[in-house]
Amino acid sequence: MALRAGDQNQAVALAELRELMLGAIIKFLSQNETPGGWSLGHDLHQTAEDCAQEAMILIQSKLDQFRGESKFTTWAYSIAVRVTLGELRRRRWRKAVVNRARLGEDMPVWPTDAPEPERSLERRQAWALLVRLIENSLTPLQRKALVAHAFQGMPLDLVAEWLGGNRNSIYKLIHDARKRLKAALLSEGVTHQDIIATFDSPRRKTHLSDDGKIFPSQSVSNTVESGS
Repeated sequence: MALRAGDQNQAVALAELRELMLGAIIKFLSQNETPGGWSLGHDLHQTAEDCAQEAMILIQSKLDQFRGESKFTTWAYSIAVRVTLGELRRRRWRKAVVNRARLGEDMPVWPTDAPEPERSLERRQAWALLVRLIENSLTPLQRKALVAHAFQGMPLDLVAEWLGGNRNSIYKLIHDARKRLKAALLSEGVTHQDIIATFDSPRRKTHLSDDGKIFPSQSVSNTVESGS
């Protein structure tokens, strides 16, 4: 592969790939609304340049992971998109109204109102249970990382920088916190799917609720499920 160090065509191949990634990122940013609905405006091209540069570094570091199961450009593009989404999350965080002095500590006052009084009661009970278990079943560090990431919207790499770890160690910290929280829920006779369904699912029956309209709540899902 011409991208590898030592290949006489490496410089040309890198330049061509960078231009391809830059164009793809510009298109992605132009066609997709940024998180929170705010516009990049004149920063779009500079943001694209920065993301393309970061993506190229990451692509080169991961060349050995490319298995040829898809086109190389498709694989490289997926990395570029992840880099770009990460940058958008960081920008959203910088603009967010969050009390930095209470970072990792304040659980939100969650909206539990629903058209049906029984549904509102179920949500209040589910939310009170979740808050209690987060407070009592997690270590202080697990609680701080999970609250900052899942409820206060802090990107994972910034949580790592804030807590003095690396991204992988913080990912594992939050992963372990979710496992412990799921176990605590089970000890109460409730599954994490029940909690999510109470806030976030279409009409379905769970241990916590009967049929009824559910309003979405991504933070609740992010709290007890991996993938953020």
